[in-house]
Amino acid sequence: MKRIIACLMAGVMLLALVGCGGSGSSGSASSAAKKDYTQILHDARSDEDNEYEMIFTKGEDGKFTAQYGYSAEYEADQLSDEVANMMMPLLGLEDDMYDDFAASVSGMMVRATAWPSQARQGKTQDVVDALDAYVQSQQKSMEHYLEDQYQIASAARVATVPTGEVVMVCCEDSDTVFENIKKALAA
Repeated sequence: MKRIIACLMAGVMLLALVGCGGSGSSGSASSAAKKDYTQILHDARSDEDNEYEMIFTKGEDGKFTAQYGYSAEYEADQLSDEVANMMMPLLGLEDDMYDDFAASVSGMMVRATAWPSQARQGKTQDVVDALDAYVQSQQKSMEHYLEDQYQIASAARVATVPTGEVVMVCCEDSDTVFENIKKALAA
């Protein structure tokens, strides 16, 4: 149980990118050079965050996997079930809304740094709305509870970046993390 709570707390630290496939030349760019959203998220955040907070993604087999943080302490099926049944519903995201992603999210604290992904064509606004709803719920739940967490939630950003991904950042130093993600996506 401690591992679950620790992973959840670590996870909210980073949630940010959900990409969309509906911009410009929809098929060729994404298939020609698939982005490593896990690496982008890893590189955008601090070494301390990478040490304590896992980054999860969905494998080709449809199961969720994770790297970094406490991910090694999880059995594969347990991790996949917890992400599918706790983290994705917390974010309001459904399988038909994205093609690829990486995220670090905590169900306990207001921290969600990066969520790199490609939203399915025509689903960008659905992803933006889901992530906006997550941020608003975090703001509301922390407003009269923990001042430091409320400040983090108040500074959260959800935006569609020029490369087409939807990026949500809700963490300490969110402007820096957001810019790091945005630059990596454009590279």
